[in-house]
Amino acid sequence: METPARKQRGADKTARIPIKIVPAERLKKPDWIRIKLGAGMEAERFNEIKATLRDHKLHTVCEEASCPNIHECFGKGTATFMIMG
Repeated sequence: METPARKQRGADKTARIPIKIVPAERLKKPDWIRIKLGAGMEAERFNEIKATLRDHKLHTVCEEASCPNIHECFGKGTATFMIMG
Protein backbone atom coordinates (compact mmCIF):
# COMPACT_ATOMS: atom_id res chain seq x y z
CA MET A 1 0.00 0.00 0.00
CA GLU A 2 1.39 3.40 -0.97
CA THR A 3 1.64 6.26 1.50
CA PRO A 4 0.30 9.64 0.40
CA ALA A 5 2.83 12.37 -0.34
CA ARG A 6 3.52 14.79 2.49
CA LYS A 7 1.91 18.15 1.79
CA GLN A 8 4.22 21.12 1.93
CA ARG A 9 3.05 24.13 3.92
CA GLY A 10 4.24 27.66 4.59
CA ALA A 11 7.95 28.33 4.03
CA ASP A 12 8.57 24.75 2.80
CA LYS A 13 6.12 25.29 -0.03
CA THR A 14 7.42 28.70 -1.10
CA ALA A 15 11.12 27.84 -0.66
CA ARG A 16 11.14 26.17 -4.08
CA ILE A 17 10.04 29.37 -5.80
CA PRO A 18 13.18 30.98 -7.31
CA ILE A 19 11.90 34.56 -6.95
CA LYS A 20 12.46 36.10 -3.53
CA ILE A 21 10.11 38.85 -2.46
CA VAL A 22 12.01 41.79 -1.01
CA PRO A 23 9.95 44.25 1.05
CA ALA A 24 9.95 47.67 -0.61
CA GLU A 25 10.28 50.95 1.22
CA ARG A 26 6.99 52.88 1.39
CA LEU A 27 7.30 56.17 -0.41
CA LYS A 28 5.77 59.30 1.07
CA LYS A 29 3.41 61.38 -1.00
CA PRO A 30 5.06 64.53 -2.35
CA ASP A 31 4.38 67.82 -0.57
CA TRP A 32 2.64 69.32 -3.61
CA ILE A 33 -0.06 66.64 -3.47
CA ARG A 34 -0.92 67.41 0.14
CA ILE A 35 -3.44 70.07 1.07
CA LYS A 36 -3.50 72.31 4.08
CA LEU A 37 -6.75 72.49 5.99
CA GLY A 38 -7.84 75.98 6.80
CA ALA A 39 -8.82 77.03 10.27
CA GLY A 40 -12.44 77.24 11.19
CA MET A 41 -15.50 75.11 11.66
CA GLU A 42 -14.72 72.65 8.83
CA ALA A 43 -11.22 71.89 10.18
CA GLU A 44 -12.60 71.44 13.71
CA ARG A 45 -15.30 69.09 12.42
CA PHE A 46 -12.68 67.09 10.46
CA ASN A 47 -10.57 66.58 13.59
CA GLU A 48 -13.66 65.74 15.64
CA ILE A 49 -14.80 63.05 13.18
CA LYS A 50 -11.27 61.62 12.94
CA ALA A 51 -10.98 61.43 16.76
CA THR A 52 -14.39 59.77 17.07
CA LEU A 53 -13.42 57.15 14.49
CA ARG A 54 -10.16 56.38 16.32
CA ASP A 55 -11.94 56.17 19.69
CA HIS A 56 -14.29 53.52 18.27
CA LYS A 57 -11.53 51.79 16.24
CA LEU A 58 -13.39 52.39 12.97
CA HIS A 59 -11.95 52.89 9.49
CA THR A 60 -13.74 54.54 6.57
CA VAL A 61 -13.68 53.77 2.87
CA CYS A 62 -12.20 57.23 2.29
CA GLU A 63 -9.29 56.62 4.68
CA GLU A 64 -8.46 53.19 3.26
CA ALA A 65 -8.49 54.56 -0.30
CA SER A 66 -6.51 57.69 0.69
CA CYS A 67 -9.21 59.86 -0.84
CA PRO A 68 -7.90 63.35 -1.61
CA ASN A 69 -11.31 64.86 -0.83
CA ILE A 70 -11.73 63.35 2.63
CA HIS A 71 -11.68 66.80 4.25
CA GLU A 72 -14.87 67.73 2.37
CA CYS A 73 -16.87 64.80 3.77
CA PHE A 74 -15.42 64.84 7.28
CA GLY A 75 -15.74 68.63 7.36
CA LYS A 76 -19.48 68.25 6.78
CA GLY A 77 -19.72 65.55 9.45
CA THR A 78 -20.18 62.56 7.14
CA ALA A 79 -18.20 59.33 6.75
CA THR A 80 -18.60 56.33 4.43
CA PHE A 81 -18.31 52.75 5.69
CA MET A 82 -18.33 49.39 3.93
CA ILE A 83 -20.30 46.82 5.87
CA MET A 84 -19.67 43.12 5.25
CA GLY A 85 -17.88 43.90 2.01
